[in-house]
Amino acid sequence: MNATGTGRPRDPRIDTDVLAVTRAMLVESGWDQLSMRAIATRSGVSRASITRRWPSKAHLVLDAILGATPDLTPFEGTDREGWIRWVVTGSAELFSRPEVRAATPGLLAAIRDHDDLRTALWRGFSGPSTQLFESEEDPAGSSTATAVLVLAAGAALFTSLIAVEDDTPELRAKILELLMPVARSEREKP
Repeated sequence: MNATGTGRPRDPRIDTDVLAVTRAMLVESGWDQLSMRAIATRSGVSRASITRRWPSKAHLVLDAILGATPDLTPFEGTDREGWIRWVVTGSAELFSRPEVRAATPGLLAAIRDHDDLRTALWRGFSGPSTQLFESEEDPAGSSTATAVLVLAAGAALFTSLIAVEDDTPELRAKILELLMPVARSEREKP
């Protein structure tokens, strides 16, 4: 059954195919050359089917590169040090993916111009992960988690687009080294 409970059920294969085509076309031709029409043609899906699922190219691309919800499995069973380690590592891995590198400049402009998209992205992806940093002893840990997330993701974004020559495992290790004391200081708070 589809989300509304009326009409024909949605074919999940359409989502899978369209998202795969979107990622491939981003790598091949970049954000500027990507269009909903071209994605529809290549995936063999009607443009109407695509726009019923994703109201804009930005929505579709975000879903293609990030998924509908964040993958929190890397955080399972980790302490705060493990949380920080994964935020740094995961951010670097995300921004090093070719489809993400191709999409990022255009997505940044689209997000700047669409508050609904920006808000949904930030709340949908930062909220669930920062909640994992909180503890019963420190429910305010989310502000620290948000700061770490901003620093790690910002560093990964910057190195993937601007400081490309410096985007090395050594630099990521140094960023991690600089952020790790946060986990220890949060653990030592009264």
